[in-house]
Amino acid sequence: MARIKSFSNEQGFGYIEHPEHGDLLFDFESCNFQPEVGDEVVVEELGKRYDGSPKAKRVTCPAKPPKR
Repeated sequence: MARIKSFSNEQGFGYIEHPEHGDLLFDFESCNFQPEVGDEVVVEELGKRYDGSPKAKRVTCPAKPPKR
């Protein structure tokens, strides 16, 4: 299971500890919930960062309701 390692609401991004891909960058817009450090998440879609490394493009949290 992946887990949110860090998140800054002011900056709008953070990192997810992923068992297969290591630390993944994610943006607030990629989440369908309000992210908080420690949330267990599912990375449903990966993309690429400008340097070619993986980035989380769609993230869900089974324990939290979707944001509106």
